[in-house]
Amino acid sequence: MPTMEELNAQLRALEEQEARRCKVESMLRDLQAQHREREALEQETAAFLEKEQADVDALEGFSLKGLLLNLSGKKEDRLEQERREVVAARLRHDQAVRDLDWLNREHLRLTGERETLRDIPAQLERVRAEKRALLIAQGGETGRRLEELEEQLAALRARLRETEEALRAGREARIALEQVLGELKSARDMGVWDMVGGGLFVTMAKHDHINAARDGINHAQRSLSRFRSELADVALPGCPQVEIGEFATFADYFFDGLFADWVVQSGIRDAQDNVDQVYRRVLEAMARLEEIRRTTGAQIGALEQERDGFAARS
Repeated sequence: MPTMEELNAQLRALEEQEARRCKVESMLRDLQAQHREREALEQETAAFLEKEQADVDALEGFSLKGLLLNLSGKKEDRLEQERREVVAARLRHDQAVRDLDWLNREHLRLTGERETLRDIPAQLERVRAEKRALLIAQGGETGRRLEELEEQLAALRARLRETEEALRAGREARIALEQVLGELKSARDMGVWDMVGGGLFVTMAKHDHINAARDGINHAQRSLSRFRSELADVALPGCPQVEIGEFATFADYFFDGLFADWVVQSGIRDAQDNVDQVYRRVLEAMARLEEIRRTTGAQIGALEQERDGFAARS
């Protein structure tokens, strides 16, 4: 029959695996919720894109609306605005499609991991039964108290692992958002220079930063999705969907003058505000996680001290 030390070592390993199994189950439930949200968004953006494209088609073809705008001399301005709205709608729809694809792959990966952990509860119960039998054979109040302490420690260690995993995901999300904010700041600075006559190269540099920010949002969105899933077991609110907003990215090449630049600058400011709000929520969640980690660590230390005291007296 295994010794108490051997059984405790087996229990610690199995309890870690059981904690991971439960975590995977929670993450899968959250991914399913995220999938429903993104699926609704994909359908919504697809319908909006279809409507915007229909508006452009109506103006480009023969329609009463197009005829009236043509007679008023406003058709080209309106058509250009509608085309820009189609570009923005397509970007939002493409992002929703990419998010759905990534969520499907994450769900498949976690489903595979769950399958490898399927037998852990039965194994854990078997080892716990062996330990109970050994404690009964040994008898005494000390044995029962040691068992209680080990169970409490196992639960606290599982919570500490979950908290540390969530913190790692939060740090990844924080870094991704900081990179996006950096690109937006550079784009905004270039935009100010552009409006006072910076020239074509400044305009191109500004849009390079805008495009880099948009690319960074893809990574940030996935980091936030992981963070939200990691928080599923830590009782913290998830992070919201990130929308980078509508940029008049190509406006400078279709319009002359200050107006188009101001549209871009306004979009950059709005994007900065939106991303900064999400960034602050991530920081707030991480601060709460740090507090949970400190508190849980102190509780583990106190219980380990009590357990070691029992072991020293026995």
